[in-house]
Amino acid sequence: MLRNRWLTDRRFLKPRMMRSRSLIASGLVLLGTLSLQAHDPGLSSAKLTLQGVTLRAILTFAPADIEAISNGEKPNLALLETLAAQSLEVWWDERPSLPIEAKARLLANKDVEFELLFHASPAGRLRVRSALLDRLPFGHRQYFTLIGANGATLAEKLLSSANQSADVVVAVDDLATAAPAHPFYEFLEMGIKHILTGYDHLLFLFALLINCKRISSVIKVITAFTIAHSISLALATLGWVEIPSRVVEPLIAATIVYVGIENLRGGQKVSHRVLLTFGFGLVHGFGFAGALREMGVGSNGSAVAVPLLAFNSGVEIGQMLVAAVILPILWRLKDRPQFTLRWAPACSVLVALAGGFWFVQRVCGN
Repeated sequence: MLRNRWLTDRRFLKPRMMRSRSLIASGLVLLGTLSLQAHDPGLSSAKLTLQGVTLRAILTFAPADIEAISNGEKPNLALLETLAAQSLEVWWDERPSLPIEAKARLLANKDVEFELLFHASPAGRLRVRSALLDRLPFGHRQYFTLIGANGATLAEKLLSSANQSADVVVAVDDLATAAPAHPFYEFLEMGIKHILTGYDHLLFLFALLINCKRISSVIKVITAFTIAHSISLALATLGWVEIPSRVVEPLIAATIVYVGIENLRGGQKVSHRVLLTFGFGLVHGFGFAGALREMGVGSNGSAVAVPLLAFNSGVEIGQMLVAAVILPILWRLKDRPQFTLRWAPACSVLVALAGGFWFVQRVCGN
């Protein structure tokens, strides 16, 4: 009798144990891959300025970029100056122009800046090739700008390992003979990719949506997040408000932890969730701004409007794509009592754990 009862209990317990083990294993796999997926492949900038008979180039790289370029070798001043001299190739009317001077400096935020000077032709076809892109991770982008002597932006382009060069026809008055097209679609694409590969932002959005029961609640939450991050993105890109990434990145992780824990409490009013989303959206907007600031967008007023509008539009498109995929699945699952009682809380726990993992990683990394 006891044996039969023991066998019966075991048959019921076994599926539950298997589900629990599967959930734990999924969480461990998620945490093991988060550190590799939380950020973009990298963004750098190359700003060139015509100054009479001189072409001045400023290239800015993040510490991780320099580590990749130097193949893990600990960078010193001599190595950085060698890399600076190799970083850019310039031609005027198909004639190569060697750098007159190449310097390297370490900035206060730990970024590395290369400064190169070239002889400039008074007029002709300028061709520039960013020579270090092949040594950076796949998907890395470099924001190239050429500024005339009068401060006008002559050309803008996103360079990559597959498209390393930019060609510009320079007139005598330092203006391009043909007005260059602003790379609106390129920044639009970058905004979409940034949100789709920004797993911390996606997890925050998922945590917000998992407890929304009505379409009106979804619209209010997404609208609050959109308005908030658009405001802070613009303020940071224009340089009106500056918050270091070492502060912003842990704060983003903290918002994920908070929303995950709050989901477990339940019973929050929609108005409370909207206000919470707006406040946390401001934090995420400063995170979005880091992508543009690292490329040099905002270094001069003429180069801000189009990249900012295009990038933010891309973020919104990516955000709506994610919502369009997630919401039908969530609403279908919410019809099942088991989802509300077990799986929604389990997802919130995983969200909080992931946010906590990122928080510790980013605080210790700084």
